[in-house]
Amino acid sequence: MNKILVALDTETTGLRAANDAIIEIAAVKFRGDQVMDTWSSLVNPGRELPLKVERLTGITREQLRTAPRIEQVARHVARFVGDLPVVGHNVEFDLAFMRQQNLLLNNPGVDTDELARIVMPHASRFSLKQLAAELEIDLPESHRALADATTTMKLFLALCGRAESLDTRIIDEIVRAADRSNWGLRDVFKEIQRDAARNAFSGSSIGEQLRAKGFFKGNRLKVLDDEDEAPALTPAAQAEPLDADEIASLFEPGGALADQFPRYEKREPQIQMLRQVCATFNDGGRLLVEAGTGTGKSMAYLVPAIEYALANSRRVIISTNTINLQDQLIEKDIPDLRKILPGDFRALVIKGRSNYLCRHRFEQFQRKSEKSPIEIRLLAKVLAWLPTTTTGDRAELSISPDEERVWAQVCADETCNAQSCPYYQRGTCFFFRSRRRADSAHVLVVNHALLLSDMAVGNQVLPEYKHLIIDEAHHLEARATEAYSVEVRQSGIEALLNEAGAEKGGLLAAIAAAAARASDAGAAEKEKLADLIEKTQGTVAEAQRAVYPLFGHLGDFLKSQHPPRGEFDQQVRLVAALRAQPAWSTAEMLCETLTGALLRLSTALSRIGQGCDEAEILTGDERLFQLGILRQRTDQLRANLIAIINQPGPNGIYWAVLATNRDEIVLRSAPLHVGEILQKGLFAACDCVVLTSATLQAANSFAYVRGRLGLAEADELALESSFDYKRSTLLCLPSDIADPDTPVYNKMMPETLVALCKATGGRTMVLFTSKSALQRAYDAISKPLEQAGVLVMAQYIDGSRRQLLDNFKTMPRSVLLGTRSFWEGVDVAGDALSCLVITRLPFAVPSDPIIAARSETFTDAFNEYQVPQAILAFRQGFGRLIRSASDRGVVVMLDRRVQTKAYGKSFIASLPECTQVRGLCKDVPAAAADWLK
Repeated sequence: MNKILVALDTETTGLRAANDAIIEIAAVKFRGDQVMDTWSSLVNPGRELPLKVERLTGITREQLRTAPRIEQVARHVARFVGDLPVVGHNVEFDLAFMRQQNLLLNNPGVDTDELARIVMPHASRFSLKQLAAELEIDLPESHRALADATTTMKLFLALCGRAESLDTRIIDEIVRAADRSNWGLRDVFKEIQRDAARNAFSGSSIGEQLRAKGFFKGNRLKVLDDEDEAPALTPAAQAEPLDADEIASLFEPGGALADQFPRYEKREPQIQMLRQVCATFNDGGRLLVEAGTGTGKSMAYLVPAIEYALANSRRVIISTNTINLQDQLIEKDIPDLRKILPGDFRALVIKGRSNYLCRHRFEQFQRKSEKSPIEIRLLAKVLAWLPTTTTGDRAELSISPDEERVWAQVCADETCNAQSCPYYQRGTCFFFRSRRRADSAHVLVVNHALLLSDMAVGNQVLPEYKHLIIDEAHHLEARATEAYSVEVRQSGIEALLNEAGAEKGGLLAAIAAAAARASDAGAAEKEKLADLIEKTQGTVAEAQRAVYPLFGHLGDFLKSQHPPRGEFDQQVRLVAALRAQPAWSTAEMLCETLTGALLRLSTALSRIGQGCDEAEILTGDERLFQLGILRQRTDQLRANLIAIINQPGPNGIYWAVLATNRDEIVLRSAPLHVGEILQKGLFAACDCVVLTSATLQAANSFAYVRGRLGLAEADELALESSFDYKRSTLLCLPSDIADPDTPVYNKMMPETLVALCKATGGRTMVLFTSKSALQRAYDAISKPLEQAGVLVMAQYIDGSRRQLLDNFKTMPRSVLLGTRSFWEGVDVAGDALSCLVITRLPFAVPSDPIIAARSETFTDAFNEYQVPQAILAFRQGFGRLIRSASDRGVVVMLDRRVQTKAYGKSFIASLPECTQVRGLCKDVPAAAADWLK
């Protein structure tokens, strides 16, 4: 790198350039690894420095009082940087603050975060600190501007070195794609291309190293060959039962687990679960297991599953709801068991199509003449990653939300025509390779979404299985509801029709042009096909004309019935009373017009395909395959419209979403009951099904989950946690807290939080049920707590969920506020989380169309449906506190309904036996502090 660049870093009072202020600026001018000059200054922000920023940076309020204002340092910044490119880690953040002061308005930005995500796709994290550690770059102090700017310079140079070592064909392709764009890294890669050309004969590139090791065969990698793939499983004719005693002996003192793990302790609940799982594998049937925190349930089902699969060459599917648990199983638990269990068992994660790169679609994407900066960025990521991946799994890439739509252009999807794909023919298609490997696996780890989508398409996705374990089973109903839900958007219909009939770029026009050029067809056949396509274009236009009248009428009618309120989208159930109105009959007629046109379009598309086959025109052409996919999508769209508007079924929930921020009506449907669907489509096909979770019981009964999942005949096992909650956990139930829907509560709750968090020295997580309640509490408690030296961090305000948890674990005297996503899947062991506050019971919103419709199926919906559902969520929230046998903490329940309402006893009874204290809000802080001492 021979160009002069400036590495820049700022420290600020917050994350929003429009509202926050700079407190420190630093810049390092450099050429190659030579530092030419440095400059830095503290900046008086003209406002009070937040405690969290003071803790993070070490910059004090006293230091800033005597620092110059931004107006005084602006000319120094402008003079130092000039018109040079600015290098920064997440550079747009720093430039946004600069531009807010009318500084560096035209300087190009070079983002080391973006560059790292291209040339280091397998990095575990992409923070400046983490990347520096991974590349062995010394970082003297974090979150100080000059140190961070210097580290950013070193990181940039290291990343450029990595980029230069890429295969020259990759660098050339990135430069070609970026050549006419305004992509921020365009000039960087051009410079890397020039440097790589100068070093072309050094043999130091990654590509040369791979070739030297024999990994390349032509243009593909040896790691994708099939020679090391195991044969598909052939199930034993007669199943060999598990010996529960022998397997349990592995868990005894002196057993294999104790030998492998020095701190291993036998847990009786774990042995109980293991034996029951063995019995279910041997005898068949259904088993519900609630295993409290600390039971070790994953090992209790993994060992029997692996032993059974190995002994009988029969596949076991394990389904999870979260990526975290999936990663734990495949990256920790299963590798641990490989060291213990005899036999060579094969286990892998399998995912849905869209998780895999389609190399054929990626080649088509590469050929696009014009690409946006976002498209170029994803192209560069994939090109740099391709030589190193053996899976093609997008999880190995760092894909940002704005790159998701680009990934949709290059991932495997239902339009795949395997027979015409060269990568499928050569055995190097990532998706089909994963499916071949799945055929030979003893244990397949999937998520609930894939498991249920496989069920929805008649078990065409996963290889055959008869043994199923569902962990995090309390989410199964929600995931099944999503799997069988339908959405119809006006914009989606218009996009489909445009895809078919656009004059330029439409599929029909492409087929017509290709057919006209076909040399193996007669003039008569070509003319007949051209006429058929022309008529079909007319049918597309007819359907296009029918879209707006339907959705325009629906919008006017629904808004007249439910005038827009506030800033939120409205959800309107399409119930019998609404459908009985005369205006709905008009909607039905308009829908018939549209669906009639879609039926004629489907028929015409079929005739075009048949005409090509009969005339042997475009035989094997991929566009004819796409035509078949388009017809399937047209048929599905037509069926969805008819079901929602004209012929609603008895097991359906139907509603419309009126978007306030955009003029669009979205039609949706979901199943009323999923239990019967699951029973027929999933459970009945299996010999053995184990469903487990830390929370399956409501009011100490499995009745609720049995009813929701259609498991009337299942065996059940409830195992208490091995943790001593009586000793470890204090449950505070203040009796004078106001009801949560009163104005008094909005005053008492924050006052109690402030006093409590002062007494505990932070170390507190506060769970809310809505974003608005969280925001109100944050506004009320952050300033008084900061004055007491306790910093407050909040979801939606102070960074991502992961950043918040990392900071909460490492920053003493801190408080974390979170909503629903923090009620489960959060694991903070030790003193960092010593107090948990539940602000109100987590009841679902009763007006939600799915909740409202399902409530109508109960005699006493509140007690039979809404209370059990809330208890499961409540227990998940409670479970965030005690994560290990040595943990100790306090739970404060700031919803007096658990004490005053009849149903409240069920919530308390659902918790493990804790030490309880009931009293006044003013007594809670002292009780919590005494307990933690």
